Amino acid sequence: MAPRSRHSWLGLLLGLALGFALASRLLPPGAGPLSRLQQQQQRRRGGGLVCGGGRRPGQGGRQAAPEEAEASGSRLVYVGVMSAKKYLRSRAIAAQRTWAQHIPGRVEFFSSEGSDLSLPLPLVALPGVDDSYPPQKKSFLMLKYMAERHLQAFEWFVRADDDTYIRGERLENFLRGLNSSQPLYLGQTGLGTPQELGKLALEPGENFCMGGPGVILSRELLRRVLPHIGQCLREMYTTHEDLEVGRCVRRFTGVQCAWSYE
Repeated sequence: MAPRSRHSWLGLLLGLALGFALASRLLPPGAGPLSRLQQQQQRRRGGGLVCGGGRRPGQGGRQAAPEEAEASGSRLVYVGVMSAKKYLRSRAIAAQRTWAQHIPGRVEFFSSEGSDLSLPLPLVALPGVDDSYPPQKKSFLMLKYMAERHLQAFEWFVRADDDTYIRGERLENFLRGLNSSQPLYLGQTGLGTPQELGKLALEPGENFCMGGPGVILSRELLRRVLPHIGQCLREMYTTHEDLEVGRCVRRFTGVQCAWSYE
């Protein structure tokens, strides 16, 4: 009985070893239940998108460079935030530490020439630009900067103010339902105040996206506008920055701010 018992145990151990060996060869890498659970958790977290250019919320340091954002898969949206020297240490840094951490892409702040680049935020000091208001030149040159440096890296581009709060998760859900290869110009539609009617050089039915709530431009729209930014800067009819951006978009692309029912 003792020899048979030893042979039975030996056979059982050999069978288990052979079974594990066959399973490791037949199953593809990462096909186990733990891997599936990890994949489900990643999908629930948003498909692997990083927050705030590759940093966890609350972390300091720089944001990911465009090529790093592209490599990580976080290519959805580039947000350009217009600020001024006097607001960099307050509004801009507050935005950088809060909602900017949750944008599925990249956030950069734009200010005038001579701004303090040692501040703990991704800052672009636009040459030849001051902090005068309305910020027409700053806005157009920010769009030019976006297009020339980041057009191929991101699908969508947002023009925002430093006192705007953007909910990154909702923005992502909204943009993923749209096609960035279409020329789209999105925001809160404006027509001017009643006192300004007839003074804004707008034809009946023409509109613009108001700057305060933020403006979204698709990659295709920005591509079409880029060659004409210089001309738009030279040929402005009013002092309204958002109106003149809308005029430029409509003039050279035939697109105007989408009405809510569209």
